[in-house]
Amino acid sequence: METSASPSAQVLLTTIRGHTAAIPISSVLSKGWERMLQAAYQRDGQFRQATKHRFTSGELSTTFRKHRISKINHYACSCKPPTVTFCHQGRPLSLQKLNDLLRTHQTQNEALYLSMKVPIRGGIDRQNRVGSKFGGGGVSSGQQSERERKERLRQLAMESIDLAKDPYLMRNHLGTYECKLCLTIHPNEANYLSHTQGKKHQQGLAKRAHMEKLAKEREEQTTGPVTAKPAAAPAPKKPRIGRPAYQVFKSREGETNQRCLSFELSFPEIADDLQPRHRFMSAFEQRVESPPDRRYQYLLFAADPYETVAFKVPNEPIDKEPGRFVTHWDPEEKKFTLTMYFQKDQQEEEAVAAKK
Repeated sequence: METSASPSAQVLLTTIRGHTAAIPISSVLSKGWERMLQAAYQRDGQFRQATKHRFTSGELSTTFRKHRISKINHYACSCKPPTVTFCHQGRPLSLQKLNDLLRTHQTQNEALYLSMKVPIRGGIDRQNRVGSKFGGGGVSSGQQSERERKERLRQLAMESIDLAKDPYLMRNHLGTYECKLCLTIHPNEANYLSHTQGKKHQQGLAKRAHMEKLAKEREEQTTGPVTAKPAAAPAPKKPRIGRPAYQVFKSREGETNQRCLSFELSFPEIADDLQPRHRFMSAFEQRVESPPDRRYQYLLFAADPYETVAFKVPNEPIDKEPGRFVTHWDPEEKKFTLTMYFQKDQQEEEAVAAKK
């Protein structure tokens, strides 16, 4: 930028945007350091208020000591306040050193090469760092690393732990899992496995083992050392012979118009000293139909060596008045009969009354 026609030395200032501004050293010394700033801003096309604001030497002196230019906004960056530093040969200059350097080059009639630096707001650029993909942001944070670590531990636990043998795992009627040791509820098996690897569950296991050890020592002190008894031979499993024959009858009572269900099951191979058993089961206890339907419940009948059979009935109140819920076992014909009545439906009663 220095020409042969220039009678005096110049300052070739590299602006923040990479342009070069040429300023005579004599004008810089006479008009103050604001001449260099205004020339840089005008060269970059960003100084819109150069003519409206004039810097005083005292203001510039205070500004350069603090390395801040607080009167000029939005120049090459949006940091608040922007910090401007003059550099020579890659080294930052203080106000006194810059003044001495300008006077030295004025006497030598040589060009002085300076540059300006301003930091950019927005923190550290996390792209193109070690371990990150191009355009994918920076390296994972501490929280992301912790989540990935827990996921790896969960997958490892799923492969090495058999939940069927865990004495503290219980599935409730809502389909969630409970830890009987810590009294916590978990939505799925993976969440329960993560809980078993945590501090609370491990401390609970240690306390339980310590309590069992103390109980065993007290028992030995009172009754003497307990000798290990030989393990009893497991009882042989009886083979199942299939489902029993059954019949279901639906009816209504004439007077009350109550709905009635009768179940008749035959168990010809049952032992003489046994009798079939029955019970009601909620839809959330069964594992056959998923998702469970709360509108129905199940009536189960069991008798060795037959398989347990279940009947799906409406989940409505059952009339437990005398003569409304009857069971009968015929030991000669080996038939079990159950008769049940549902309670009166108020809507049906109103409909019948309206018809009458």
